[in-house]
Amino acid sequence: MKLLIFIHFFLLFIISIHSQQFQWTLLSDGQIGGDVPTPRRDAALGFDSSFLILYGGRDQSGMPNQDTFAFNILQGYWERLNFPNPPSSRYGMAFASSPGSGLYIFGGFGIQGSSQNYNPYMAYGSSGLPGYKKSPAVKTKRSPNVMNRQNYNNMNMNTGYGNYRYNDDRIDENYYPMQDAWFLNYMSKSWQETQRSQYGRGLGSAAASPYSSGIPRVIYSMGKSRDWLYSTVETTGQVTSGYNQYSGGQAATIMYDLSSYSPAYPHARYGHSTTLLTDNHLLLYGGCLSGYGKGGPCPSKDTWLLHLDRGHWERLWECPTTKTGAAMVTLPSFSLCASMARQGVAFGAGAGMSMGNEQPVAVLWGGREFNPSSIRSYISPLDEVAVFNLNQKEWMLKKARPSENGYPRQREGAAYVAGCFQNTPGMFVFGGRSVSDGQLLSDLWFLQASPQDALNAQRSRGCIYPFSYYHLHGIFQFFTYGIIFPIGYIVGRHAGTLKIRRPLHMGLQLFGVALAICGFAFGVHSVRAPSWLHFRHAHAIIGIITFILTIIQFLAGVIGAFFIGRHSVKNEGFTESGQKVKHETFAYDKWGGEGVWRIAHRILGSLVLALGLVNISLGVFLAVLPLPVWIIWFIYMGFLVLILVGMEIAALIRRGSAHKGASLKLQARREDPKGTSQSSLKYTDDPTQQHPRAVPTPRRGMNRVPLNDSSARDNSLPRRTGGSFGGDDMSPLITHQRQQRPNDVTSSAGLPDYQRSHEREYPMTTRKKSGPSESGGFDYYVGYAPEHEQPLPYVD
Repeated sequence: MKLLIFIHFFLLFIISIHSQQFQWTLLSDGQIGGDVPTPRRDAALGFDSSFLILYGGRDQSGMPNQDTFAFNILQGYWERLNFPNPPSSRYGMAFASSPGSGLYIFGGFGIQGSSQNYNPYMAYGSSGLPGYKKSPAVKTKRSPNVMNRQNYNNMNMNTGYGNYRYNDDRIDENYYPMQDAWFLNYMSKSWQETQRSQYGRGLGSAAASPYSSGIPRVIYSMGKSRDWLYSTVETTGQVTSGYNQYSGGQAATIMYDLSSYSPAYPHARYGHSTTLLTDNHLLLYGGCLSGYGKGGPCPSKDTWLLHLDRGHWERLWECPTTKTGAAMVTLPSFSLCASMARQGVAFGAGAGMSMGNEQPVAVLWGGREFNPSSIRSYISPLDEVAVFNLNQKEWMLKKARPSENGYPRQREGAAYVAGCFQNTPGMFVFGGRSVSDGQLLSDLWFLQASPQDALNAQRSRGCIYPFSYYHLHGIFQFFTYGIIFPIGYIVGRHAGTLKIRRPLHMGLQLFGVALAICGFAFGVHSVRAPSWLHFRHAHAIIGIITFILTIIQFLAGVIGAFFIGRHSVKNEGFTESGQKVKHETFAYDKWGGEGVWRIAHRILGSLVLALGLVNISLGVFLAVLPLPVWIIWFIYMGFLVLILVGMEIAALIRRGSAHKGASLKLQARREDPKGTSQSSLKYTDDPTQQHPRAVPTPRRGMNRVPLNDSSARDNSLPRRTGGSFGGDDMSPLITHQRQQRPNDVTSSAGLPDYQRSHEREYPMTTRKKSGPSESGGFDYYVGYAPEHEQPLPYVD
């Protein structure tokens, strides 16, 4: 019975040792013991069983370093190393460490040069140190690089986030972006140049296969040069045919440099964090997407998972706050650390390592979470560490316990690497720049955590959703060019009968211009890179052009409103429906500048509206918003464009109908039983035909005397057989076929030009007979004035 109780408590003791170990440990305060590295940031850190290898970085002045240091994990002190052929001085290089292989570095910013020096690190390969001896100072002396156990940073808003005094981009312009890649072999203890990158760039990120027993797969992603931002992803190692880590060449490309206007992959960035969870899964988080020919938030918080076997990027739901320059590693397992301890110096041969049965888990800590473009970023508490679970594909915010010295200061640009300390898995963190006061650090910390410890740790808080001037810029521009200006356009263009059309249109456009100015100012303020580096992509260029045209359109509207006269006129139109003619009157405002001003104002307004909608669409891509936001915007824009185009088509149809109706003239109706009025005559362009003239036989029994000259009669005209004019059986000599007469109107001759005091139209009236020779019809040829018409001859 006692034996069972003893076994029970022994198991509880073992479990307590291997659980709830998610805590920080201070290994070196950066001030005591050995040849401590100077404070620096953007350096590379590698893990070689019982040593940490630190290379390069930049000091407070921004100068790149070429020195190399080793931290003896077993003894607890730093020592300077000298190599015969080290890489040139640099900082911001992408680095990755594989315990069974070596330390890889890619690119960076620096200057050319090398030196040959003695290398004391060579002696460590054959002499195993028996045990770890902590420096007494680590236990007793408190370092200024250590924070107390309070939960949140003590921020001085006058010297820290509120006044960002350190312009890294200006410093980067002074140094050369490197294209070379180097490999520090943990077995031979020497640097060798390896496959070169496709582009020279720095501040990218690299990740190696976690604890591979063979040649590791190394992924080198993105970064920036002095004038461009890259989305290129390259690889060396397992996927490269004939790969030789000791020879030159060019790395294989997984993803080329692509545009930032697609939701299918992560956009170009620098200062991001990556880690290989397995040989097939690359996790990418955050970074800065702004400037250098590209656009986007800086800092960002988007999370991506690359499936290397398919070459497919998967967008994941983000939870931690925005970060640049953060530390992120895949945690090793207890079984792996135990295996490394057993193998000792033989570990470098890469014999039989594995992560055991632990599920892949990554931890994310530190980084800059705030810059001048941030409004509210919810700064992480000192005890907060983000944990990613590959099985669930989700982030969780956990609490880590402090060391006896407190918590490490929040920092950016720290060197970090996964490894084991006293057979316990975790993450090493060195140096960096404090985000509270900009001070460079040189302390060394170890976050003690296994995958299971990280998952079982206490939760810190829920997911974080920061807000910045970048978001304000998008919101203001959406309301300006997506809502206010389209409504104003519809009111001014298609609400002609609305009494308050002009004041409503002017009010909407004035409000929209105010929003546009604010949105443009927020966008400029959110740009972190120099303006000549930022305003080089389509969204920025179109945005500037659109803003300038908006101001010009506003000034043109002001000129039209206050300096061009306007008055109200009535437009009369006629619409015909069936047998009815309807007379309508339309009242509208007519501007004195109807000509060039109105046409230019309409064209410029349409151009501003079109450019605004296009630029909002580009901005939606650059903002790396979730997919539902993209879908909602493009559906909304599609409906808006359909409405605007439909209204323009309807307006064209209405104007065409109104023009046709206005051409109809309402004429006074009068009786014309004979059909002989001037308006009834039908003229033709055909030449008048000559017909033979036949003289009919005179009728008998009439009391009229026939004319002696029969040639004076127009015998070619037919006569009616009956009469109704008091015994006169002769009808008016009207022919249905026009005949040519002297001084008659033909197709080749007009009416004689008579001198008249004024032109007027004579109405047709019924004349009384002045004599027996006149009939009841009309007695003059149409087309002559009464004083020039001649009577028609009649036959008795």
